[in-house]
Amino acid sequence: MPMVLTLLVSLYKLCRFFAMSGAERLVVPECVSQAGSWAGGGSSRDHREVSPGVNTDVRAALDRILPALHRAITHAKQAAGPAELRKAIAEVFQLVEEAWGMPTLGRDVAKVLCDVIRLEGGLDLLLNLLHTAELETKCQAGKLLEQILVAENRDRIARIGLGVILNLAKERDVPQLAQSVSGILEHMFKHTEETCFQLISDGGLDAILYWCRWTDPIVLRHCAMALANCAMYGGQANQRLMIEKKTAEWLFPLVFSRDDDLIRLHACLAITVLATNKEIEKEVECSGTLALVEPFIASLDPEQFASEMLGSSDNSQGRTADDLQQLVPLLDSSRLEAQCIAAFYLCTEAAIKARQKKTKIFSEIGATQSLKRVVCYSTSSTTSSLAKKVLRLIGEEVPRRILPTVPNWKPCEVQTWLQQIGFNKYCQSFLDHQVDGDILLRLTEEELQEDLGMDSSITRKRFFRELTELKTFTNYSTCDRSNLADWLGGIDPKFRQYTYNLLTCGINRNFLHRVTEQQLQEDCHINTGFHRVRILTAAREMLHSPITLQTASDGTDVFISYRRSTGSQLASLLKVHLQLHGFSVFIDVEKLEAGKFEDKLIQSVMSARNFVLVLSPNALDKCMGDPECKDWVHKEIVTALNSGKNIVPVTDHFEWPDPKTLPEDMRAVLKFNGIKAVHPGTPQLGQRTAWTACPPWGRRRTSPAASSPPETSQGHEGNR
Repeated sequence: MPMVLTLLVSLYKLCRFFAMSGAERLVVPECVSQAGSWAGGGSSRDHREVSPGVNTDVRAALDRILPALHRAITHAKQAAGPAELRKAIAEVFQLVEEAWGMPTLGRDVAKVLCDVIRLEGGLDLLLNLLHTAELETKCQAGKLLEQILVAENRDRIARIGLGVILNLAKERDVPQLAQSVSGILEHMFKHTEETCFQLISDGGLDAILYWCRWTDPIVLRHCAMALANCAMYGGQANQRLMIEKKTAEWLFPLVFSRDDDLIRLHACLAITVLATNKEIEKEVECSGTLALVEPFIASLDPEQFASEMLGSSDNSQGRTADDLQQLVPLLDSSRLEAQCIAAFYLCTEAAIKARQKKTKIFSEIGATQSLKRVVCYSTSSTTSSLAKKVLRLIGEEVPRRILPTVPNWKPCEVQTWLQQIGFNKYCQSFLDHQVDGDILLRLTEEELQEDLGMDSSITRKRFFRELTELKTFTNYSTCDRSNLADWLGGIDPKFRQYTYNLLTCGINRNFLHRVTEQQLQEDCHINTGFHRVRILTAAREMLHSPITLQTASDGTDVFISYRRSTGSQLASLLKVHLQLHGFSVFIDVEKLEAGKFEDKLIQSVMSARNFVLVLSPNALDKCMGDPECKDWVHKEIVTALNSGKNIVPVTDHFEWPDPKTLPEDMRAVLKFNGIKAVHPGTPQLGQRTAWTACPPWGRRRTSPAASSPPETSQGHEGNR
């Protein structure tokens, strides 16, 4: 006992010394500094009882584990020296890790253990050790603390221990600490907006961004998840601070972390969440990282990804309802990247929750309706397919996709839509009046009530809510030659609902600046005054900014042709690099409007000044035996050759085929010098991008750092 008291006194003096030394160190509350607080919430005997409301299986597991946990905590409190202390901490860690790894029950069991550790003073003990102990004990304490940061424990840290964590984060170059401290910060960034602000202000975000240049996959995983948590839970003010600290640029190399798809997924999640903030959207787009999201998600199998997560002790329990709730606004976002990554994440979670028989969580957080909306309206086949998988996994009915060209709907298609939104009662009335797509888009409340018999004002509000959503997602390309719909959506996504009102009044983009507010209200039925003001303001700004329209008519600098199955990621990276150097780039042929696909594709190739051909593995296989030029890559190459474009092949593990195996009209492409994509593997930003390539034509503007000549790849028939 005297030895223990001596140790406590010594530790207390050491705490006082560190708390007072160094201007850069943050002040640590006295309850953490004082060793006497280790006993915290009382003796182990006070917490042996398991709540009678606990599930029987959970109760059985706790009856087995809790006695061992109490003993280990007692040993830690009474340890006579560092070795004994580390042994006791290791015992606690093993018990907590075992709990987290339990199928189905893990989260419930681990939550009780984490609470017990806090209530018995173990949490305060760990904070004290992180503040005062030698490196080896600090590392072990940090490893355990990372495992027990459930909501209540995060709250305790935020109130009394944030200074300890932030002081540790200043010791950035200690590899032994980086793994656990980055993991602790990952959890703390999801506490509250106030905690996020304090972490950003006092160096926590700086530490995470510093570690982004490391190669340790554990540290990188924590960094990616910390940035995702900060973006999702921090609020708009903290998102602005993230952009000011160049977070979007630092996420770029994480998206290309070749060793760990979980790192890439959370880096994509972070950048996508930031992009949904309209105030910083442009800065996020300029970073180039956002363009990499969709190709990466399209390359993943959500069910396989879920299986890998189940095999990982860190992710086997999946996410909590609060975590998944944060994804619902992404599903409802107007950005395709946000819908895509939210649908993928929910798909992996649905696979996990289905095995745990906890699929009700999706309806509880309001995700079900959003998923059905994505299936009905999304223009991305990848996103729609993922949403369908989620609905099937959770046992929900999968709705039919709604044809987007609503102005061309026949009455039978209006009937299908009415049934899908739950207005079957009025189907006959709509059919009797032969309501087609054109009439549907122009329906007024008076017509709905008097002609179609919808008497209840509440029912009419519900109907117009669905109709507004339909108008927002409608494809107006058959009647909107000036692309008014997308221009309105650029002001605010929900403004697309006014497109048909304007078009039927004979208004297009070029004439809009001459329209008065009164005309918008009376003739176009835009009843919200603030919306009218925003539309007219944007129209007048467009009149004095002809540069955008001129750029569109002049064509792009570069057209990138690639095989989607093997070359999408390299194509996206090339696009990002070229855009960062001032070039305009066309890449995604899937975004062309239906019905004009081939014409617009050929027009895009012909209007571009340069043609980059991504030759990934088997990129030209489908061109072989295609004499009628039906394959899209074949068609693009032939168009570029016939137009005399500057053709630049970029090869990635590509084997040059025998020219005789290719159609004669495209063989000439084999004679061009190519650029070989390389993987530099260096940690610096701008170099750790997984793939880099340098275009052979002159750049529009000089880069701050000179680039070395690219490695070339000679075509099958030699130089020309």
